[in-house]
Parts: sequence; C-alpha cells; structure tokens
Amino acid sequence: MSASDKKKLRKEQTAAATTEKQRTEQKQQKKLKAYTLTFIIAMVLVVAIFLGTVLSTPVVTLLKKSTTSLTINDHKIDAVELNYFYIDAISDFVNQFSDYGDYASMYMQMSTGLNPAKALDSQVFNSTTGETWADYFTDAAIANAKWFYALYDDAMANGFTLSKEDQAYLDQAEDYLDLYAAFAGAPNAKTYLRSIYGPNASIKSYLAYNELTTVAQAYAAEYVNGLEFTDEDFREHEKDKYGEYSSYSWLSYYVKVNDYLEGGTTTKDENGKETTTYSDEEKAAALAAAKADAEALLASNAATKEELNAAINALEINKPEEDDEDSDETKVEAAEYTNVLYSNITLNEDGVKWLTDSERENGNLTYIENTTGTDENKTTVGFYVLLWTGKNDNLMSIGTVRHLLVEWEIDKDKKEPSQEQKDAAKAEAEKLLNTFREGDQSEEAFIALLKTNSDDKDATTGAVNNEGLYSGITPDSGYVQAFKDWATADHEKGDVEIIETEYGYHIMYYVEAAELNYRDTMINNVMINDAYNTWQEGLLEKATVTEGNLKYVDTDYVIAAN
Repeated sequence: MSASDKKKLRKEQTAAATTEKQRTEQKQQKKLKAYTLTFIIAMVLVVAIFLGTVLSTPVVTLLKKSTTSLTINDHKIDAVELNYFYIDAISDFVNQFSDYGDYASMYMQMSTGLNPAKALDSQVFNSTTGETWADYFTDAAIANAKWFYALYDDAMANGFTLSKEDQAYLDQAEDYLDLYAAFAGAPNAKTYLRSIYGPNASIKSYLAYNELTTVAQAYAAEYVNGLEFTDEDFREHEKDKYGEYSSYSWLSYYVKVNDYLEGGTTTKDENGKETTTYSDEEKAAALAAAKADAEALLASNAATKEELNAAINALEINKPEEDDEDSDETKVEAAEYTNVLYSNITLNEDGVKWLTDSERENGNLTYIENTTGTDENKTTVGFYVLLWTGKNDNLMSIGTVRHLLVEWEIDKDKKEPSQEQKDAAKAEAEKLLNTFREGDQSEEAFIALLKTNSDDKDATTGAVNNEGLYSGITPDSGYVQAFKDWATADHEKGDVEIIETEYGYHIMYYVEAAELNYRDTMINNVMINDAYNTWQEGLLEKATVTEGNLKYVDTDYVIAAN
C-alpha cells in the first residue's frame, strides 16, 4: 500500500468512527425525518428487501386481522397493523448500509452478524438471552408504535391539524401508491403493498398507518420548529461547558510501552507459529524506558512542531541504523491535529481534560499516561506526549456561496499542473471576474456568468443543476480547506474573490451568512435535542402499552432472498 493509500485509508477510518454525540444527533435526525412525498417513497420503495413468506391462508388472514397484537392507550393494533411498523423497522436498519451498493449485504453481515439471506427468527441476536433478530425488530416495532401513537394522541388532544400541503399529500396518498406500483411493474397498488408488507397488507390499513405516521411526524416537527432560544439562553447553556463547543489543535506523539520490550522467550506451536512472552521484570523495564523517553520529551521544553520533532528523533529508539541510507525518510514526526471539535477528540479522559483546560496556552507541553483495565488492575500501555497549539471558539459564520470554477489543464502523464498551466487558469479566472465587475454585479449576473463558464459539472451542486450554490458551509464540512475558509469568513453579500484549491481557481460569490454562527448553531442543536428528548420522555411516560398475541408477526421474514 502506498503512502497516499494509507493516508486515504486513515481518513476513511476516521470518518467512520463517529462519536457518541454524533450518533445521538443522527438518531435525533431520524426521529424528525421528513414526512413529505420523499418519506412515503422511502417507506414504500424499500431497499433490497424481499418478502420471504408464502401467501397466507384465509384462516391465517382472518386471525391476523382479528387478533390484538398490541394495545397502546385506547388503540388495539392487530398483527397486520403491527407488521407495518415491523417491516419499516427492518427497512430503516437495511438502509443504513445502502451506501455500500452491491456490497450492502456483505457489510451488513460483517458489521452486525445478521445474514440477510436467512430468516430473522433463525438467527440469534443476543447470545446471552437467546433473543433472535426477529425479537430485535419486534421490539423496535413496538417502541416505534408506542412513540407514534403517543404523538398522535397528544396531537389530537391539543387540536392539532395538518397544514394544507400535508393534508393534500394524504388526500393523494392512494394515487401515489398506484403511481409507485406502476413504476415498480406491479399490476396494482394492493399487490405492490403486499410485496413489501406481506400477504395481508391492504390499501385501507396501509393508508391508516400512513395517516398516523404523517400526523405524528408533522406534530413532532411543529414542536421542534416552535422551539426558540435567545442569546442569553445560549450563554447560560455554555456557562459550565464552554470548551465543549470549541475546537482544538495539538501535536501528539505516542510512546508505546511494547516498543521497548527486550529479551523474551519465544516458543513455537505445532503449526510452527511463534509466540514471544516476557517476564514481569522485562515488562517493568520496558515501562521504565518508555516513561523515561516521555519525560525526556517533556524536559526538552519543545514549544513548536519543529522542536518537538527534533526531540522525538533524538530519542535512541528513533535513531536510524548506521547503514540506513534513507535516514532522512525514516524520521519520526508527531501527529498533527488541527481544529478538532471537542466531541471528536479521541484521547483518553486525562488527555481531553488537559487539552481543553481553559488555562491552556500555546506551546504548553505534557505527557499523559494511557492505561487499560480497571483501577484495581490497570496496566500502563503508553504515554501521550502532547503539545498544545491552539483553540478556536468557533465564532465563524456558516456561509452560503456560489462559485465559478476554472479548472487548470493538466498533462495526461502529470499529476500536478505546471506553473504555466496554473498561470493560464488564473488569467482566465481574472478575465471572467473583470467581466462580472463590468456589469451590475448582481447575483443573477453571477449565475448567468457561471452557467456558461464554470467547469463545475457536479450533478448536485454544479453550474447547470444548482447554479454553483453551496449552502450551510461549516468548518467541518467536507470541502477543501481554502473553500471552507473563505465561505466561513466574514463577508458582505456580493463580495467576490478568486481563491485557489487543488481543483483550480474559484471565483467566489458570497450569498449570505446563517442567522447563527457555527458555535451557536451547535449549541442550538443540542438545546433542541435536549428539549425534544424531555418532551418525548414525558409523552412516552403517559402512554400505556400492553402486549397481546405477537404470534402472527412475520418473524420468518427474509431481508434479501436473492
């Protein structure tokens, strides 16, 4: 694997490792997902789900419709109705892997242990309790049903009515089903529904389910949209946790105890595999040597990246071999972290505490012990050597911009443009900017200019389909740094400027800043999340749930029969 491939892999691994706070926010976003046309499409056009059961007999159909599977408040829910919640819980789970395309089933099984080609009730989810995946999704269906009915009943008790748009959507829901059926090649809407929700699904029962979920989600959205917080609320909220909404920069070098192990006893098993074990004395010596190097780095009083790296490479363990011809390439460097949000810091608790201390100053240096195990039986496995290089309070704007991209020409056998090619692209960008400035310099004029001249052909955000618009840009958006830096800086509407990125030269046009800056947006989201959770807990506490006969839920469901 090349160095660039390793770098790419590390980036992907970092992106995949979402923090607990991010996971909470993602769960919250799912609670508030849109209930418009897009929602019904998402509900009905289930990704890679195929029914694994056979047609029910008339007797089974009658039992499913006449047997109460669940009672929530005053609502008696039969097996057919509960099955809508059940299948949609499975759909939500499956859609988490949709980004993997043809490999979705493989990744699902690798990451969760669930084999999508086997019946859910034949696969154990919890080896301790013996619960199956069918039990897991049944519990999820019951929890979702409880929440939707709690919302619906509260909405009705408070005289809630749908907006005209939402009511129009419900009025046309049956027509939409006919449309989706035709699109999927099904002969009619009933057949289409049954291919997804089972042989007992009906248009009438599905429309009732759809009305319930639409009203519930509209009511939840109205609650969230009605939450308003003042600047005083924000300042009070952050009073005792100011640092949690800041970003930090530091250098880190990890002194790993195992790198200092010497000696040991090596044995081979019957297959010839070698195993080396170390005595307690050898382990203690390695720990002492590692700690001594951590203390040596602290004693160096390094205050810059260059000074710390020099001290790191002065350690005996990092000195190249005398016959190493590539000694310059084997030099060790501290890892550099820049503007990392508090919630994304992956150091241990002591490291985070030191890094985010309000008294910390640029150039501060320390080392932090890293241990495993319990307090009674912990083992030191290494030391983080940390050099603090800055804090950002995240007071920058969240920007919306338009851009006109002038890509530079690159020779086929080259990875980077020549200076001549860069100069040519810059000259073209300057020419276009002058053309814009000679006109009325309106946003409409900029859009017209980029539509015919921008090299950004992205289907979503490019010149043709979205008129070069990029909105809601924050410091942790997935754009190149120079683009983010310009979009989050303070500008007036209509400001234009040329910036350079790895793609070429961008003529940037500033559209507007969000009402709240980045910091207050994060605080606002947390406060909304907290208020919503409190509201949810209150509604759920009032709701009563009684389980009935769950026998007729489609526990033998197969997610992907192919």
